[in-house]
Amino acid sequence: MIRLFVIAATIFTLSGCASMDKDECLVADWQAIGYEDGAKGYPLSHLGKHRKACSEYGITPDMERYEQGRLAGLQEYCIPSNGYALGKSGKKLNRVCKAPLAKDFEQAWSDGAEVHNAKSQLQNSERMLKRQQKKLDALNSQIEDAEAELVSDGISSKQRKAILAEIKDLNAELEETEHELSALENQVLEDHDNLERVEARYNY
Repeated sequence: MIRLFVIAATIFTLSGCASMDKDECLVADWQAIGYEDGAKGYPLSHLGKHRKACSEYGITPDMERYEQGRLAGLQEYCIPSNGYALGKSGKKLNRVCKAPLAKDFEQAWSDGAEVHNAKSQLQNSERMLKRQQKKLDALNSQIEDAEAELVSDGISSKQRKAILAEIKDLNAELEETEHELSALENQVLEDHDNLERVEARYNY
């Protein structure tokens, strides 16, 4: 039973990887498929997936019509606003665009990537600030506990001396942590201002 389940799961997984099923292969409009793939920014090599999927049913893609459609679809994909959106979202540069569209598309992607990097820097600074604030809170809590223990009953002079030394060390660490926290707060403000400047630089 388990073996049958594994086989069935494997068949399902493999079929899920196919770019087209039997019905799609039988009625395929290769120019329309090419257009759709081009609009998604797929390279010409993507046709190989369709060829492999349809070969099971004895169907060969019409490469000429597919490429005609794909080139038309790339006209939709290779526009500056899309390049900018892709770069801003952190997607890698997809070098499928041809001249004369490639230059403006790739520049727009680069502009978007600059915004993405500025935003990532801000997010990183904010995470570091949050961690530092948690560290500060923990130190304050430790100091409060130590001070409460210091004035509790039954504490020997030796124990009191050790607690005072601990409080001294904690206060020194607290001072350093507050200094680092202040620097991180300034960094967050600087990164926020930088992101706003970078975003204001572009209009796509």
